This record gives sequence, structure tokens and C-alpha cells, in this order.
Amino acid sequence: MRQWLGCVAVLCLLAGLSAPLTARAEEPACDPLAIDLTLTPQRTLIYASLKETVQVQAARPDKADVVLIGDSLLSGWRTDLPATFPSTAIYDFAVGGDRVPSVLWRFDNTDLSHLRPSAAVLLIGTNDLGAGTPACAVAAGIETIVERLRKLWPETQVLVLTIPPRGADFHVIDDRRLEVNKAIVALGSRFDRVHAVPIDDNAFTCGQYAAAPLTTGTEARRLSCTNYADDNLHFSTEGYGELGRLLKDAAAKSLGRDVFH
Repeated sequence: MRQWLGCVAVLCLLAGLSAPLTARAEEPACDPLAIDLTLTPQRTLIYASLKETVQVQAARPDKADVVLIGDSLLSGWRTDLPATFPSTAIYDFAVGGDRVPSVLWRFDNTDLSHLRPSAAVLLIGTNDLGAGTPACAVAAGIETIVERLRKLWPETQVLVLTIPPRGADFHVIDDRRLEVNKAIVALGSRFDRVHAVPIDDNAFTCGQYAAAPLTTGTEARRLSCTNYADDNLHFSTEGYGELGRLLKDAAAKSLGRDVFH
């Protein structure tokens, strides 16, 4: 009898040990190759982006109120920034075509420690997603950039924009994009002085996003919105105006003061 009870106890113990192991095994894991590829700093392999990188590094100012970090969605703003915010010293450190590894490489190869801006704005990831990088790896890459910014400028407030819609019907790579955006929103509760700035997908696409994806045959019919250029990826002058208002409102709410003016 005692031997039988002992066997039951052992079986119960094994069952208790195996349950969490089984649960852990069922949890999806991010591909280590994708993580390694995304978190390893890499100089851009795009010639035009490399030329822009050199120009951006050479344009490093002595001081800046705000620093923009990202890809063409922010670098495309460079020409209009003085007119948008005439009283704010903004250093646009974004480069067209960049992905997370390129941003990390530029941090490794550009001394920005002296700037100590009031705010840093980060918008990155659409090119990583467009290249097929898993959402979990892109999210890890964005978090790594945030960690770098917190270490570089401990007193700087970091505003992290969600990745906006893109594509003919504004729903391209949507499943992975929304997964990354969910992770971006969570950053604000995990890091001091970090604030997620969600872009309202429907409002920013002129109300087009809420409509079901439209297809004719096998391809999506192209929708249009005045906030976007003709490629439905980059922003128009109107789009940058909306982005400016979004950042201005987010800074006033999160920072308690207006750093965009």
C-alpha cells in the first residue's frame, strides 16, 4: 500500500513539473537568427542611404532641442522642419532606407553625447517589416534603440511613434505592423522618460483605414489620402503637418511643456 502511494506521489510530482515545461514549450519564440540580424549594427548597404548617412553625420550640430531618429518617414521632413517649427533647433538624424541595424550602426559611429536634447523622436521599423523581418525582432530592435537613447541622454524625453499604415489600401504588412505597434505602446510603461505616441491609423489615412481592404482581381485597388505621397508610404507636406501637430500635442501632454514651437 505504501509503495502504491509512493508511486502516486512521484507521478503527481512529475505531472506538476511537466505542466509548466509544456506551457513554456508552447509559447512562441522569436527566431534567434532574426534577433541577431536585427540587433547587430550594420552600415547600410544602400548607396543613396550611405551618402545621406555621411551628410547627416557631417551636419551634426553643436546643440539641438530635438533630435529625430529613423528612416525616410522622418528624413523626408528635413527640408520643411524650419518652417514647421521655426523656434526649435531640430537635428534630423534620420536616413532614408534605414532599418534598425543601420540606426544602431550610426549610433556606434556618430558622437552625439554632447547634444543632450530636451526630446528625441523615434520612428523606425517600416523598412524592416517590408524586408520580411518578423514583428518580434523589429520590436526587440526598437526597444534596443530606446535603451541606447536612455543611456546616451538620461534626462531626455523619448517619444516613440507607432509605425503608420502603408500600401495601396493601407493594409500592407498590417498583421506584423500592428504587433510591433502594440509593443511600442507598452514601452511607455516599462521605461522612464519614454512615451509612446500612437498614430491614429484611420485619421492619418483620411478615414480610409477603417474600410475593408479593397481588391480587384488579385491586387488591392489604390486608395488615396492627402497625408501621403503617391506611393502610400511616404508623407506629403500635409502629412508632415499632421505629424507635427501630433508630436506637439504628445509633448505637451507627456512632457508637460511644449518643445515643438
